[in-house]
Order: sequence, then C-alpha cells, then structure tokens
Amino acid sequence: MVGVSWVARRLSGVIAGACLMLGVGGCASYSPRLKYVQVESQVMRAELSYSVYLPPGFSKHERLPLVVFLHGGGDDPRSPDKYGLPARLDQAIRERRIPRAVVVFPQGDNGFWMNWYDGSRRYEDWVVDELMPELSKRYHTASCPQKCHVMGVSMGGHGALRFALHRPGQFASVTALSGPIFDTEQMRDFVGNRWIELFIPTHRIFGPPDPITRIEREDVFLRWRNPADLGGMSVFLAWADRDRPGIKKTNRKFSKHLNAKGIEHHAEEFRGRHAWVSWSPVIERALAYQVGRTKRRRAQ
Repeated sequence: MVGVSWVARRLSGVIAGACLMLGVGGCASYSPRLKYVQVESQVMRAELSYSVYLPPGFSKHERLPLVVFLHGGGDDPRSPDKYGLPARLDQAIRERRIPRAVVVFPQGDNGFWMNWYDGSRRYEDWVVDELMPELSKRYHTASCPQKCHVMGVSMGGHGALRFALHRPGQFASVTALSGPIFDTEQMRDFVGNRWIELFIPTHRIFGPPDPITRIEREDVFLRWRNPADLGGMSVFLAWADRDRPGIKKTNRKFSKHLNAKGIEHHAEEFRGRHAWVSWSPVIERALAYQVGRTKRRRAQ
C-alpha cells in the first residue's frame, strides 16, 4: 500500500492550482501555542498527528464543546499556530466574544478529508470514529451531537460539508469557509478532467464519474432539499470577495439553493482573499455563531 507520506509529497504544492487553488502559500515563523499529539491510526494504518487548542485556564472539571477544524490543501495541524489563530481565540475568549471550546486540528494531508473510493485512505473515519472518541476521553468534552461542531477552510470546507452529509446526527453545526461546493455536474467534470488527474489521483479519491447515481448521492444540492434533511444542524457559509472565482460562484449558488428550499443558514461574503489572514476574523464569528447557538436557543 502506498504510504501517507507519499500522498503528502505527491499532492503538496500542486493541489491548489489543480482544484480551484485550494491551498495557501508560505507562512511566517511562530511560537507554538497549540498542544501537538502523535497517534497511531488503526483505520489509516499510519502514524498521524493533530493539534489541540485549549482555552486559557482550561480545567479538568470543564466539559466544553468540541470543535473539529479541518485544514485546507497544503496546510497541516501546525497552520493555525503559524498564522496566529490561537492568540486571537485567547483574546476573544478573555473578552467573552466567543464561548470556551476545545478545538482540534487533525492531519488530513491533501486527501480531501474523504474515505477514498479505492479504500486506501479513510480520513473521515479516522477523524470521526477514532479521533473524536479519543478527544472526548482525553479532554472530557461535552456530549455529541449537541456540543460537537465541524468547521473547515478551503479543502476543509469541502470536508466539513461531507462529514455533515455522511454523519447525520453527529454534529450540531457545520461551517465551510471558502470551500468548493460541487454539484453533480461539477463533480463529474472535475473527476473526468485528465489534466487534473496528472496531479491528483481523482479516480482513487472520488471514483469514476459514472454511474451518475453514485455522484448524486454525494451532491448536497440534491441531498439537502428541505429543513428536515439537516436534522436541526446549523449551517454557516462564508467566502471572500476576492476568493477563487469558482469558490465564490459555487458558494453563492449553494446559499441561493438553501434559501429556495427554506433552509435557514448564515451566509456572508467577507472582505479579503483565500488566505488565513482573511479567514481568522470569520473563524471567530463562526465560533460565536455556532458554538453559542445552544445558548441562544435556550434564551429564546
């Protein structure tokens, strides 16, 4: 079996241009704030890593919400530290602008956060079935689904929507920031693009473009057609005004689709570009909106 390290070497640096330029560029030096952990994944049959954000003054007596945060193409569990996100969250918590929460940043390589069609990678299973139960024990987080949330940027936004689609009842909310959102036609075009296949093993990851019925089962435009399809899950979509053209187009289209189907959601086009410097303030807003949602409902 081809190793996970091969995937990282093969896809890093080319995935961004090949898939709506999902990745982000270089980063500055930094002082680690996150807690880093190496684990042996049974489903992936490899050693993987994750980083964890614990709020200031974290206590063993707290039972906090768990936020699973999926990174973008070209990123890794160190990226939030590199771009100063933990310091921003520390300040926001101290100023009571966001709720206290445990945030985990798993390793997803450039695997689209999917269980690959050929069975060689199971990123979704490793995060949801292995990592989340481990985090629940280690950091005594509150119970799912009421206190579990999934978020992602870029490729991770795609992954967050996939997790939510595949795991109904697992999460209280899903947040996708600058994420590519493919309908059936777009997915078939992507998988069938021979130029993209030179850099990304699309058929190994997504499978062949036919039969169309298999692609349709993964289409959120078809699967989310009324509020009941989401089972009460809260949806937060955001994209930059200077984002990748394809990402802006598909996010606007998906928000219009949700509106047409009467599905309540938050959608915003923020000032910025496809980069952590632009995502960071939106991540803060998303945490306030999604993690604080239970409190808002009780107040109402």
